[in-house]
Amino acid sequence: MRTRARIHLHLENLDGSVADFKAALERAKFEDSIAEVRSLQGELKKAEAALKRSKTKDYYKILGVSRECTETEIKKAYRKESLIHHPDKGGDEEKFKLVAEAFAVLSDPQRRQRYDMGEDDSEYGGMGGMGGMDTRDFSDLFSQFGGGMPPGFGGGGFHTFHSHGGGRGGFPF
Repeated sequence: MRTRARIHLHLENLDGSVADFKAALERAKFEDSIAEVRSLQGELKKAEAALKRSKTKDYYKILGVSRECTETEIKKAYRKESLIHHPDKGGDEEKFKLVAEAFAVLSDPQRRQRYDMGEDDSEYGGMGGMGGMDTRDFSDLFSQFGGGMPPGFGGGGFHTFHSHGGGRGGFPF
């Protein structure tokens, strides 16, 4: 059962993987050692997290990076994708929002760890419609494209210079 569960996991048949890990765990409780049961519980937890992730947004896929990527690769992918999808550059606003949300989660080590473990956004402070970004995040984002915060978002006008030194058109990284 365990081998079949691993095969299902590898083939991304996550429902089958979880079901097989559960069956293997039940059998192991009667036949195997405590170490074997713990090992199966760990594998089951990982399969359940993968199943849960599959039913939500895949931030790695949105940015086009692997799950093993570095912070530098995340920043680079974010810059590239945000330029492609920025509404002022002819991009899709919804995709741009997803890119910003993905970056907000993956660039924060704690949020990324929780996301990778399959925890729900509400379990760690909620992420709202814009990935938990505050107005400073928006300010940095808008400064990349030639200005500060638009009216109504708080924090200065279009030509605000920011503490990160990016100013007009500069990247905060």
